[in-house]
Parts: sequence; C-alpha cells; structure tokens
Amino acid sequence: MTWLFNKKSIATTALALSLMFAGGCSNASNKSENNLDSTKAKNEANSQVNSVTTSENTTAANNSNSTNKSEDNSKSNGTPENTPKEKTSSSSSNVKDKASSEQNITEKVKNYIINGQGNKPEALKINWSKTFLDKVDVESLYKKYIANGGRADDLESFASYMTLNAPIPANWQELFEKDLYDTYGEKVVRLEHLQDDLYQAYIVKNGSEVPYVAVSARTGYYHG
Repeated sequence: MTWLFNKKSIATTALALSLMFAGGCSNASNKSENNLDSTKAKNEANSQVNSVTTSENTTAANNSNSTNKSEDNSKSNGTPENTPKEKTSSSSSNVKDKASSEQNITEKVKNYIINGQGNKPEALKINWSKTFLDKVDVESLYKKYIANGGRADDLESFASYMTLNAPIPANWQELFEKDLYDTYGEKVVRLEHLQDDLYQAYIVKNGSEVPYVAVSARTGYYHG
C-alpha cells in the first residue's frame, strides 16, 4: 500500500515538473520572438533614418553642385557688374581711336595733296595753295565727309570732297595777292569773276591791264 502511494506521488511530481518545463519553454519562446520582433523594428527604424539622412545628404550635395555651377557660369560669362565696365572701357577706347584718327587726318590729307599724288597727270591732280590749305578746318570737313557716307582713310576721296566743299576764306583775295607777289613779284590790279569759284587776275604790263592767271577762290591754286 505504501509502495502504491509512493508511485502515485512520483507520477504526480513528474507531471508537475513536465508542466513547469513546458511553461518555461513557452515563456522563453515568447521572449525570443518578442526580442526578434523588437530587433526587426529597430532595424527598420534605423533603415528609415539612414534613408532620410542619405536623401538629405544627396539633396544638399545637389544644391551645392548647382550653386557652384551657377557661380562658375557667372564668372565665365561675366557678372552684371563687370559687363558695363567692359563696355564702357571698349566705348572709351573707340572714342579715343576716333579722335586720334580725326587729328591724324589733317596731316595725312595735307601731305597727300602737296606731296603724295605721285605720277598722276597734272590735269588730274588735286591742287591747293599751301597758304589756303593751312586755313582749312580739316577735321570739321572730315566729320561731314564721313557723315555723308565717305570712306574713312580714303585720302584721295576725301581730298576731292574737301576741294569741292571747303568754305571760301573771307580774305581769300588778300591771301592770293600775297601768294602771287611772293612767288612772281607781280601785283594784282583787278579780279574778274569767271564761274563758280574761279577768277581771272589782271596785272599791269607795259602800262596796260593784262590777264595773268586764273585762280580758285576756294583753294588759292592759280595757273596761267
């Protein structure tokens, strides 16, 4: 009887231990699954944070590159502040070149008329008295010549324009008479208008007035 009681007691104890072990395993399993779920959640959260950080870094990098490109393009193309200065400098240079050209044209055209017509026939040469030529406002005439479509630095063309359009000096008669006397020692006693700016000059020879030379009141050039 005692033996049966002990056997029953052992069986009851074993059953109780089995149930306790099963419960412990179940709790351990649940804890493990909970730990896995927690780890997974943390990993997903970290992944999202990393994704956001990467996106922000990429956006920042793109913005930085865009800013650098904009600055480079600005430097390459010239900033609005520099462009007007360059234009002003260029404009100033052009004005100086133009002024220099106008000043030099006086010397150039005078030299061309007096010395530079080479072997052209006398009838085709542009002729001026040096005294009259020195009285001409060449620069003013050159501006009008250019304004009327004349070719810059075409000395022959401008010399022809000047010969036709230079103002007749108010004292042209006095200048001519002095030129003639200094060259030939003859005194003009009378001037007769022929046409346009041409006059016939008379001197006294053997007590009589005789025609001596024809003269241009504009250029002062005369010939017999």
